[in-house]
Amino acid sequence: MRGLLGAALVMLVSSCGVAEEEAVRLKEGQTLAEPEQQLDYCTTLGCPYEGQLCVEVFFEWGRSPALCLYPRACNRLECPEGRECAFFDGFPGQVKCIEKT
Repeated sequence: MRGLLGAALVMLVSSCGVAEEEAVRLKEGQTLAEPEQQLDYCTTLGCPYEGQLCVEVFFEWGRSPALCLYPRACNRLECPEGRECAFFDGFPGQVKCIEKT
């Protein structure tokens, strides 16, 4: 019984974390919000502005809450050497680093 509970706990903790190679970082002096615009959280109806995507951002410390971002937000994020920022579809989608193609 303890082994089963321990395995379930390990699966739960590992599913919440972010792999180091997938984590994005904000470039110095940047924010996730668009200039002159407030950063919005996603609702069950999605995002308020055309072209925004509902995504979780994979940071070093963990995933963000579901946020409304334009895909150009990758211009304000950086990845480890040899990797690039990418948006993945879903609800919420994901923003994380992938190998450069």
